[in-house]
Amino acid sequence: WEESTQKNIGIDFSILNNRVQLTADTYIKNTKDLLLEAPLPTTTGFDRAVQNIGEVQNKGLELGLKTVNVDTNNFKWNSTFNISFNKNEVINLVGEELYLGDIAGRGGAILVKEGLPLGSFFGYVYGGVDPTSGNAYYIDKNGASTFNPSEDDRVIIGDANPDFIYSINNSFSYKGIGLQIFLQGTYGNDMLNATRIETEGMTDPKNQSIEVLNRWRQPGDITDIPRASFGNTDNSRLSTRFIEDASYLRFKAITLSYDFNQNTLEKLNLSNLRFYVTGENLITLTNYSGFDPEVNAFGGSNTVQGIDYGTYPQSRTILFGFNITF
Repeated sequence: WEESTQKNIGIDFSILNNRVQLTADTYIKNTKDLLLEAPLPTTTGFDRAVQNIGEVQNKGLELGLKTVNVDTNNFKWNSTFNISFNKNEVINLVGEELYLGDIAGRGGAILVKEGLPLGSFFGYVYGGVDPTSGNAYYIDKNGASTFNPSEDDRVIIGDANPDFIYSINNSFSYKGIGLQIFLQGTYGNDMLNATRIETEGMTDPKNQSIEVLNRWRQPGDITDIPRASFGNTDNSRLSTRFIEDASYLRFKAITLSYDFNQNTLEKLNLSNLRFYVTGENLITLTNYSGFDPEVNAFGGSNTVQGIDYGTYPQSRTILFGFNITF
């Protein structure tokens, strides 16, 4: 079993007759005996097995703010704001280095190593497209350009962990009409858009995105998209080319409701009647080029994070309903 210990210090503070409430909590959490797939000696007949190895530390700060902005007989407005900063680090991995999250046969996209955070992207530094040949070139460990980088030229090229995550909730009510607006987002996290490897790689006959219309076609072309190279993946290695900023702000849920007044309830012989309409994931503000900056092809994995590989985006939904109490 994995085992965790945590130390934290918190404070609650309120002023103006509890119209403004602040909560702050700082913590350090150590988790040991992590369940990870580790290499085995080939003499065992297996190359890997899930074992209890390693230790990870998380430390951070969480802040919460609640305010009563307006409170009159007819109109009320309350707000809640939360922000969380977290840093994690692999403290001990028994000297191992794990390469996880194989993408399209190009090797592990995630490096798990002592001293690094979980969710560290590992690959090549993309230099651009050679105007003469149309081939992609990369920057090696010495800072020189090369068409054929070695495995030793791979470095940390991104971090799936955000600098912070946050949420904002505003609640309004006026004479039976209610409006709730819930926003949620992250800042500073990277995403490996591995879907682009398949749709911009031009290595086989599958459909490609319209981005490949800008590919290199003849000597002298200046572009960021290499030439088509069927059967060869050198132009679409795991590299900074496919690492994108996945920061976002999302209108997670907006609900508009109406509570029928007492006269109507008495006529209908009801205790309560509310009509509502809710929109979920209506608007997302982001520079990420994929469908959804909040996905991970490897589900809820703690080690393989921030990879979009043909991953189905979250649905945008609109719900209508009644809440009836007899």
